[in-house]
Amino acid sequence: MFALGLVLTTGALAVLGALAPGAHLAVEAAVIVAANLVATVLRFVLFRSWVFRTRSTPSPLEKATAA
Repeated sequence: MFALGLVLTTGALAVLGALAPGAHLAVEAAVIVAANLVATVLRFVLFRSWVFRTRSTPSPLEKATAA
């Protein structure tokens, strides 16, 4: 997850550098903020689907403690 955020922010700054080499610092800051927002939303969606998903069947541990 950390690498994904790093790639997004670094990639956004690289694209900005290629498109507008003399961009003002405020523009760079806005690009970083936007890239971090995208990374945060992506992180939320991935965590929700990987870590906090609802199980359709009980896990083996849940089966053992229920018996």
